[in-house]
Amino acid sequence: MTKVDAKQGGAHRSTGRGGLIFLGTVVVAYAIIMVFFPATGLQALSLAASTSLQLLVPLSLVFAALLLTNLFLKPQKISSLVGSNSGLKGSLLSLLAGILSVGPAYAWYPLLGTVRSHGGGAGQIAVFLYGRAIKPFLLPAMIAYFGWVFTLSITGLVAVGALVLGWLMAELHGRHA
Repeated sequence: MTKVDAKQGGAHRSTGRGGLIFLGTVVVAYAIIMVFFPATGLQALSLAASTSLQLLVPLSLVFAALLLTNLFLKPQKISSLVGSNSGLKGSLLSLLAGILSVGPAYAWYPLLGTVRSHGGGAGQIAVFLYGRAIKPFLLPAMIAYFGWVFTLSITGLVAVGALVLGWLMAELHGRHA
C-alpha cells in the first residue's frame, strides 16, 4: 500500500487506501454472513440502515457547520482572534470554541497547526484543547448522575483550569520560543 504525504496547514498528513480497505472488509464480511446466515445478515443490514438514517440529520448538520466554518473562518482570521497578544478575550473565545468543538482531538491538529503558524498563541491553543473536556450535550447526563452542584462545580473548575493552563503555556512558550 502506497501512501502520499500531503502538505496541509503546515503539517504533513498521510493519505492512503485504509478507508477503502476497511469498506471492502465490511462488504466482504456482510456478504459472508448473508450467504451462511441470511436471517442474521438481513437483521444486521436492517439495523445498519436504521442507524444510518438516525445519524443522517446530525451528520448533515455537522458537515454543514464544517463547510460554513471553512468558507467563512480562515486560519488567518482565527489567528487574529486568538493570537498570542489577544489576552483574556482570545482565551475566552478559545475556551468557547473548544467547548463547542466536535470530533476527535487529533482531527483539529492540522487546523490548530495552521493557526499557530499564522500567529495563533500557544496559550489559546492549549485553552482550546483543554476546553474540549466540557461537552454541553453531556451536561444533562452528568446532572442526572451527579447532580447540579457537582456538574456546575466540575464544569467551572475545568473552564478555570483551561484558562490557567493556557496562561502557563503562554508563559512557558514565551520563555522558550
